Amino acid sequence: MRGDQGIEVAYATRNVMTVIQTLQNLFSSYQVRSSTQSALSSGPERQVQDNSLTDYRRARFELRQLYEKLETLADLMDVKTRFKLDLPDARSTSGLGLDLTHTAAALNSTEEINATPTSFSVFGPEWNDGSSAAITIGGEYDGSHGTGTLTFEVRRDGTHGEDNLRIRLEDPQGNRISNINIRRNHEEDRQYSLNNGLFLTLGPGSLVDRDTTTIEVFENVGAVVDPNKPLGGIRNNNPNLQYGLPAIADGSFQINGESISVNTSDSISNIIDRINQSNAGVTASFNETTEQLEFLQNTLGAAPTIDLQNDTSNFLQAMKLDGATVVAGIDPETVKTFAEVDAFSGVQSGEIIINDRRIAIDAENDSVTTMIDKINASPAGVIVSFDAQSQEFLIEAEDATTVLEIDGNGTGFFAALNMVEGRVDAEALSNGITRQRSYDIANAFTDLFENVNFLFNDFSFKDRADHTARFRAPFAAAFSALYGDGESGSVFGLRYDGSADASSRGRLIDLDRQTLTTNLQTNGDQVKRFLAGSDGGSGLIQDLLEATRIALSNVSHALGQSGSFIDTYA
Repeated sequence: MRGDQGIEVAYATRNVMTVIQTLQNLFSSYQVRSSTQSALSSGPERQVQDNSLTDYRRARFELRQLYEKLETLADLMDVKTRFKLDLPDARSTSGLGLDLTHTAAALNSTEEINATPTSFSVFGPEWNDGSSAAITIGGEYDGSHGTGTLTFEVRRDGTHGEDNLRIRLEDPQGNRISNINIRRNHEEDRQYSLNNGLFLTLGPGSLVDRDTTTIEVFENVGAVVDPNKPLGGIRNNNPNLQYGLPAIADGSFQINGESISVNTSDSISNIIDRINQSNAGVTASFNETTEQLEFLQNTLGAAPTIDLQNDTSNFLQAMKLDGATVVAGIDPETVKTFAEVDAFSGVQSGEIIINDRRIAIDAENDSVTTMIDKINASPAGVIVSFDAQSQEFLIEAEDATTVLEIDGNGTGFFAALNMVEGRVDAEALSNGITRQRSYDIANAFTDLFENVNFLFNDFSFKDRADHTARFRAPFAAAFSALYGDGESGSVFGLRYDGSADASSRGRLIDLDRQTLTTNLQTNGDQVKRFLAGSDGGSGLIQDLLEATRIALSNVSHALGQSGSFIDTYA
């Protein structure tokens, strides 16, 4: 065995000796605090805020999954564990196979904001020898002069509006295209054709004889809008909107009834920010690849939409949104009514019975989601959940001493959920998976760590308040004892990062798969010693089981529920 591996084993063995005592002390502190709080409170324990209640239920579900995965890992490593889950529950015998696609309504520009297949540059070329009457180029290049440089040369100088002026225009080969005669009596904003779809206007000032300037034209390079230039910008501040559409004007338009103001001094990016900061309920963005403006409903599902109305600014037309069609969002089949889902075609309206409590079901209006809410709100004494990953439905008694009994009562509800009806008594449950190859164990660790990291990710819960410490603290204590006082560590490829940033992002612990599988194959006894314990030590698996037991007990206590474990060593 390599020296560094020996250090790992010694380090791990030294630390695991203290973990159970640390966790027991932590659990005792929670029990004392909880008992004191109960004595001081005249109301029931289960008086927690709505968000906290939702978070505790979610944490409880994750902790139960975590415990079962630890038992699976223990079976793979042939590790005997002390505690078993002891809550009567009923679950789907197989996944429901539902379509859980959940999207939001979307609305995009019908094409590129500027779909012109040709282009030119720049809008405002500068004279090379001091002429002050600025040229501005506009129009849509027709490609008739190919790709290259167009040259403008002053052939008759003077002051615009006072003298007759002439500018010679040459193509990329130096051939004259035309002589542009600018008479002193012409209107100052007159457009002079370049005989290729483009035109120029001449600003106030003078032209110097033989002064020159140029622009580039592109036959096969499309025009590109600039979302950061003002909508009413001129010359080289022109945002390059599609030529020929009505000009942007100061005004407004509505999204879902919310008024969005538009000014010619605004850019597309300014309008996007204004939309996203409004109460329109949509997120706008500019897609640089497709050169389109895109709207996405902030609320998932088929009902929320994107409604554009009452444009007085011409903005929607300029963005190619005036003829756009909304792509409706999609509801997952857990949200759709039973009558809408093929898998639930056998469900009938009526009443289901759970623990002698009747709960109404309406096949035309109820869904998996509404029935979960109905059952959880009922006095049946159960907690219902749906695991989107396994697509299994779980009904769990709130009390370890409760008998769970479910009856579809002719509705076909439980049959559609692949659940066996009848009575479920409290009993110890465990998985009996045989020893597998090293990568099976690595897979089990990967699956396990996903649940641990979920519990530490702030975004997993509606309320990120201090109540999360009830289920996080036992794990933090366990990892700290296992990996020492430092913020991070690694043993046999099982990597821990206890920094605040890592834990809040749900990156508390992860796996170096190659290191773990290599050690399992070459140093299996040493790895098992770390996982299962030796010389009175508890090992990683037992420590995490103990942490899970404490966390689950804390959460159950907060929810006003009884214990959830039996001691198999007692």
